[in-house]
Amino acid sequence: VQLALRLLDEAEIRGYKLHVEVAKFQLKGEYDASKKKKKCKDYKKKLSQQQKQLDWRPEKKDGATRMRHERIVIIRNMFHPKDFEEDPLVLNEIREDLRTECEKFGQVKKVLIFDRHPDGVASVSFKEATEADLCKLTLNGRWFGGRQLSAETWDGVTDYQVEETAREREERLKVWESFLGDPDAKEQLTTSDSDSASSSFKLPEGKQPLEFSDTSKEDANDAHKRENNGEGINEDGAPSTDSSLAGSDGEADT
Repeated sequence: VQLALRLLDEAEIRGYKLHVEVAKFQLKGEYDASKKKKKCKDYKKKLSQQQKQLDWRPEKKDGATRMRHERIVIIRNMFHPKDFEEDPLVLNEIREDLRTECEKFGQVKKVLIFDRHPDGVASVSFKEATEADLCKLTLNGRWFGGRQLSAETWDGVTDYQVEETAREREERLKVWESFLGDPDAKEQLTTSDSDSASSSFKLPEGKQPLEFSDTSKEDANDAHKRENNGEGINEDGAPSTDSSLAGSDGEADT
């Protein structure tokens, strides 16, 4: 570089005077960082559009995304907790009826019955939030079993599960004990036991049924055949047991 400065600076070539100096590296003008970000955003947007055109997966639905708790509908006044004390099977009937009715609005994932809640609360979980909206609009204010229902979307926070207190547990055990002490219940149990006992006959203790082997059966059959042929029968008509009578005919002939 120094040699070029000494030889070429102020020199003339083809009638032109040259000027040689050390190069200076500096920014021309002012740097604007926002322009660089804009170019980066434009590039990313263009790249995403290309990937979307080449992607084989279906496009996502337009509109704002819904929260997960918006897929659950809370239904009130479905029942009264005392209904299950008289007949616990009513719980299954209400659950099946509610599932059958809600399947008209979409795919039902889960049905919960909060049997201890005083407001008779039940929850239905759908696959999509739009299905839950349709269920809420249809069932709100509708009558079920003589009760007017109230349907709303779950807020995602409220817990409708009611725990059993110690007093309620004692009362439930008393009801169960009274059921066991009911004579009608005992009569049902005794009748079921008697039916099972009558189906199987039992001999008194110390006595066993007689068992015959095959050889004894064959001897009895042979004796019956001899009686029919007149063999072994005496004059009185009774079968003879004397073995000496076997040769009496031979002795008479002699």
